[in-house]
Amino acid sequence: MAYLFKNGEESVEFLEQENLIKVTLPIRMNQRGGKTTIETPAGAIDPPEVKQIQIALIQGHRWLKMLTRQKFASIKQLAEKEKVDKARVSKCIRLTCLAPDIQEDILYYQGTWQLSILL
Repeated sequence: MAYLFKNGEESVEFLEQENLIKVTLPIRMNQRGGKTTIETPAGAIDPPEVKQIQIALIQGHRWLKMLTRQKFASIKQLAEKEKVDKARVSKCIRLTCLAPDIQEDILYYQGTWQLSILL
């Protein structure tokens, strides 16, 4: 079963008392099962697509933080809790050892080189 929700009309307002600009865009929310997607009108700016390497780097930082805070005693325990292979956990954590400028380029998807990750 799908539910559709439509909110608002397109408008731009300047709120002088709060010193804000309020922009309203009509959106449509589609809910199918447990997944909700947001559709924007034609011509609206879509959010950038998140690449696999960006997801892996973010997961690596999250998992490294869990290990350093001693929420888990080993990578094996962490992998079992996250329901992933321990090799994936190790590879993602190794991405956090890259130089900070390279990590920033990965997250903002900048640079003149091609990145790929095989997990």
